[in-house]
Amino acid sequence: MSKLIGENVLMRIFIGEADRYRHRPLYEALVELFRKEGFAGATVLRGVSGFGAHSVYHT
Repeated sequence: MSKLIGENVLMRIFIGEADRYRHRPLYEALVELFRKEGFAGATVLRGVSGFGAHSVYHT
């Protein structure tokens, strides 16, 4: 396993489950793109519910 050296960036992308790119789930297309571009890693998480800065509840 290689180690990350120097300054690094954590990127978070928030999308909906129904979002699509060329008839594929957008999260699949993004993970594939990041892999091809040589990113250190990518993880897809499903958020069931939560709230943001304005305390509006989302599901």
